[in-house]
Amino acid sequence: MSIVPESTLSQSAFETMRGWIVSGELAAGSVVSERRIAERLGLSRTPVREALGRLEGEGHLRRDGRTIIVNAIDSREIMEILALRVLLEAEAARLAARRVSASKVKAIRTAVKAMRQEKVTPEQHWLVDDQLHNGIAEASGNRTLQRLVADLRDRTRMFGIDKIPARFAPGQTEHLAILDALEKQDPDAAAAQMELHLQNVRKAILSSFSLDE
Repeated sequence: MSIVPESTLSQSAFETMRGWIVSGELAAGSVVSERRIAERLGLSRTPVREALGRLEGEGHLRRDGRTIIVNAIDSREIMEILALRVLLEAEAARLAARRVSASKVKAIRTAVKAMRQEKVTPEQHWLVDDQLHNGIAEASGNRTLQRLVADLRDRTRMFGIDKIPARFAPGQTEHLAILDALEKQDPDAAAAQMELHLQNVRKAILSSFSLDE
């Protein structure tokens, strides 16, 4: 029987826990128990400890004495994230307009339109949102850009898309406008529509902060 290297186990634990944090299964403010995580994953505590260290290094966790806590995305950070996303994803759309396949645009359009015909949960919305935004980043042909967009989107998700449910319908309309520009292979229009979409997300989040005050 082959022995799985500790580094592989640590990577697996890292990816699983990061997924829990991004999805909200491990909610902001939650206390993380190394022992309980190890038991849940069926691992020894060593790879789990290494994974927790990586998550802390990436800013997903923090320590308060000996207690490990899931970090929250605060108002300042989400605004910084969205400002970066505007710059990066507008450029991704510009690049993708000359590269994306017609079949990919069609597949994303079908998914977006399907969402307009039924009641949408935040999870369903996010899956289609991923298909569009990460798909465009992938079609840009720039792998570094793709990784950055994926990471910033994960951090956006940690903020909680359910806080702005009024954005679901307008967001779908804006997605279709982005796809129209991609279908026409119009780089400037694709970049402009992506920027407009993300600026509208930013405005909606700012409004949600005002309502909470």
